[in-house]
Amino acid sequence: MVSDIRTDGAPSFRMEGTFRITPKIGGKEIEGRYTEIWISKSKWRREVQTSSFQRIEVGASARTWLADSGSERPDAALYGPLTLIFPRQPPETTRVSHRELSSKQAICAESKGEWSKGIDCFDPDGGFFLLQENLFKLPNNLPSVCHSCVYRNYEGFGDRLFPRSIRCTNNPGDDVELTITKLVTAASPEENLFAQPPSAVESRTCQGRVSAPRALVTPEPVYPAHHNDNVTVVLSITIGEDGKPLNPEVARSGGKDFDRAALEAVRSWRFQPAKCDGAPYPAKVNVEMEMRKF
Repeated sequence: MVSDIRTDGAPSFRMEGTFRITPKIGGKEIEGRYTEIWISKSKWRREVQTSSFQRIEVGASARTWLADSGSERPDAALYGPLTLIFPRQPPETTRVSHRELSSKQAICAESKGEWSKGIDCFDPDGGFFLLQENLFKLPNNLPSVCHSCVYRNYEGFGDRLFPRSIRCTNNPGDDVELTITKLVTAASPEENLFAQPPSAVESRTCQGRVSAPRALVTPEPVYPAHHNDNVTVVLSITIGEDGKPLNPEVARSGGKDFDRAALEAVRSWRFQPAKCDGAPYPAKVNVEMEMRKF
């Protein structure tokens, strides 16, 4: 893949970029910075930072460390566009079609699963990646979920081409746009950059094709007695490989009674887990629970 700059034998690099998250319903736009130093598959560092949140991920040898600090996790920016990981091999194709993308007739390979449909589109001349789209049809008459990323403004990096603009649309969910401002060969970065960050925990990080977790079953919280307010509680949870929420914590409080109701409800939620190259793996996300008095 001419777009993949993280393959064996590829030159080390330093990447810098900015991103903007645009909420579909209310809320404010979130802007932030992304930085990555990549030496090899077993030696790399990534940082995502906004005005109120920072994530540091470090890969060293066979271990991966993750450290989150702050509040208001920008989940839309932590999956998909910022990893900039492209398919390492073509998916199992069920249909080939053509679609106009960036004024080109792209070749699109479609793949299907029991509850999902994927589309990967490529430039027919240069072979670089233009679109990745995933549609999830949920059971129990729940609304479908669509995640789509468009890759544009390719420029050369060594013998490869790499996009400088990536825009991902999530339905439901927030949209995110990433602009790469710098991509250069890394010149002997300091070794302490690849040490375990303070307060970091060991985690599993996907170095292949990533798909974010999706909610399947989401029972509503029980509205607390003796209250009349409309309240939103934000919880931080880890979604296990079996799709069950683990270690729920309050990321933004709505008050003691509302927090308790949200924690009780989320324990019965079920998800389609995040996947790495099609295999489930644990992922930490934020979920919002709205509680209204009717």
